[in-house]
Amino acid sequence: MSYQYIINNASEMQISNRRYVAQTQTRSGVVRSTSLNNSVWRFQVTMPSGVPWLEYRQYISTYERANRYTEVPINLSQSGFDYMYPYLGDEPNIANVRCSVLNGGLRVQSGVTITSGNVFNAGDLIQLVGGRVYQVTDPVAWDETTIQTHRAPVDEDTGTYDTNVGTAAEWQVICTNLPNWYFVDHKRIGWDGTFEFQEVMN
Repeated sequence: MSYQYIINNASEMQISNRRYVAQTQTRSGVVRSTSLNNSVWRFQVTMPSGVPWLEYRQYISTYERANRYTEVPINLSQSGFDYMYPYLGDEPNIANVRCSVLNGGLRVQSGVTITSGNVFNAGDLIQLVGGRVYQVTDPVAWDETTIQTHRAPVDEDTGTYDTNVGTAAEWQVICTNLPNWYFVDHKRIGWDGTFEFQEVMN
């Protein structure tokens, strides 16, 4: 389970997929901005203090083995966080929808059964199975194929892919900040900072 237990039991979580942007400002006040196509998912997780040591000990042992050099999968499907990214489109059989990558863009390929409404709505998550997670930025009507996402062009090779949508999406991440745990009371522990994870870019 590695870090999934930490995700599942977080007391606070910050999620970002913003691009890194560099800005300069001239003496006359003109602002110039530049951004690479480097929208990477980042997660900052705060754990509750005072949790039972004997309950957490086995999970601490597991994630400390993973440390900050092992890539691990995480998801937001457990009941405490499944409200964050539920699928908000109208397709009842969304698990059967396949997407394709063509000329660096993401498209609906097959599996749509609706004749009105939207296949995807802004904010929906789409993972190409075996690949990255993308966030939809514009609604995709039932008769449209082009999917606008937070990152373009997409990273996967040209082809057709099965998808994991909404809470079924899974990120491959690496831990970039690993806090120390400590005893706060008899048989209870806390952490001296936040866990931080970043999407792996291969």
